[in-house]
Amino acid sequence: MSLINDALKRASQSEKRRARDPIPPAPMQPAGESRHSSLPLAIGAAVVVLLTVAGWLVFRSFASRGNAAPPPSPIAAKPAAPAPPLEVEPTPAPVPAAAVVTAPPANTNPPAAPAAPMVAPPPPPPPFPDLKLQGIFYSRANPKIIINGQTRGENDQIGDVRIVKIAPTKVTVEWNGQTKELRSEAQ
Repeated sequence: MSLINDALKRASQSEKRRARDPIPPAPMQPAGESRHSSLPLAIGAAVVVLLTVAGWLVFRSFASRGNAAPPPSPIAAKPAAPAPPLEVEPTPAPVPAAAVVTAPPANTNPPAAPAAPMVAPPPPPPPFPDLKLQGIFYSRANPKIIINGQTRGENDQIGDVRIVKIAPTKVTVEWNGQTKELRSEAQ
């Protein structure tokens, strides 16, 4: 306890010995009037109005796509032409059964077109080689990938497959004129 009292006494004595600051602090001045610009408020209101109008236009375009039926076209009404009078043909006199000769009915079907030669459909293209993208080390100067356990760069080959482009999240490869994009399994 005496150590604490001694420390307090020394602190109070050093306080008395310390010279006071000869320069008094500057008196406080009232703050000047701040000028608030209404420009940010006007810009914010304009953005809200533009977004509202854009949303309304997008909604209308989607709503009009749902109604794919074209609007009805106006049809001009033509006056109905009077029907021509029906003419009654006289019925022919009955012919005795012995005089009637029946002929086979005429062939009204057109001749059948010759069948086109059967052409076998082309065989499906062979499946793309199985490739497993294990990692992408992307840099603009020298991007690298690990594919099927091998490290390769752009324009390198893995068997018959050529690495066309390496991007930060995907790799484009080409084989027999077919292209395919590979993505890392981590994504």
